[in-house]
Amino acid sequence: MGRSLLFVAIVAGAWYALESAGLSIDPRGVGTDLEGRRVVRDAGDIEAHFSLRGSVEGAYMLFGGDRTSQRNSLPHALIAGLPLRHARAIASQYPDFHMCKSPGAAQAQRLTESMNLVAADRATLNSLEAALELFEERLHGSGERTCIELSGVQLALDSVRVQQNGADLTGELGAAYEQSRFVLAKRVEIADCPTLLR
Repeated sequence: MGRSLLFVAIVAGAWYALESAGLSIDPRGVGTDLEGRRVVRDAGDIEAHFSLRGSVEGAYMLFGGDRTSQRNSLPHALIAGLPLRHARAIASQYPDFHMCKSPGAAQAQRLTESMNLVAADRATLNSLEAALELFEERLHGSGERTCIELSGVQLALDSVRVQQNGADLTGELGAAYEQSRFVLAKRVEIADCPTLLR
């Protein structure tokens, strides 16, 4: 009993010391650590460092997405989302714009944004996975669209290194990800598209 209390006290003290130093621990194991104005992503054999930029807040209609569960993948998921402000504008002219045969589909495709999402914690990752599963299910079923509300912070990729030997992969991987932005997702919620489009 005494040893258990001592262990709890030591762990609590270490946790407090790290938090006081401005470091944060991810106890739920998604490989994302927020360290002041920087984010460190442990992706298996590689480690990426990001700087925090401006906030990201909004609703998106999903037009694509994939959970990236492979080892050494920097984002947890990739999404292609149409910001709701654009979706509303297109829907006012083409209510069926989310269907491929609609004249509004090309307009929606041009305005769709690609994002590499880094989940801040396990709850956010679980919500993101649920949204992507629902998107796939609906895509192959009713054709109904899936919307999400997302809040987080835009990230700038500073460096990527191999953890074992420190080899710098920043140029190589930075080029691979340059077509879409990185976002630290702090909250992801599934939303009702018809309600948001009103």
